[in-house]
Amino acid sequence: MGSKEIFDDAPARVSPGAMLQAAREARGLSPLDVSRRLHWLPEYVALIERDEFDRLRRPAFARGYLRAYARMLGLDETIVLAGYDEVAPVVAKPSTRTRSPRPLPLQSTGLGILLGLGVLALLVLGLWWAQTGQAGTGPMYGG
Repeated sequence: MGSKEIFDDAPARVSPGAMLQAAREARGLSPLDVSRRLHWLPEYVALIERDEFDRLRRPAFARGYLRAYARMLGLDETIVLAGYDEVAPVVAKPSTRTRSPRPLPLQSTGLGILLGLGVLALLVLGLWWAQTGQAGTGPMYGG
């Protein structure tokens, strides 16, 4: 059994960029037409059609661009995204271990909360005093 026979039986996979490019060309659209319709930078269309998804910042952005491009061309976006999932670089998942932040000295003792409440009480007291002090100096009070 030769290698040609192995590849003949294997399903041909078309990259999402190739799918989108073929659909764009079938509709007679240029990459510039697509970028204008989707309000993208012109180079985004070329990056997507070359499957250079790592240059589109994050995988979530790449998926969004693919979805919008597929919708604009009238393609089934789930097929395009499935193709992306096959060719997209694997992104390392963040570790599940969480670090407990080191408490600030005022937070650990509760002193910060007490100081904040004290300042708030002084402000309220000052406002109350200012209001009652001004009210007592008017002509109605014999001033």
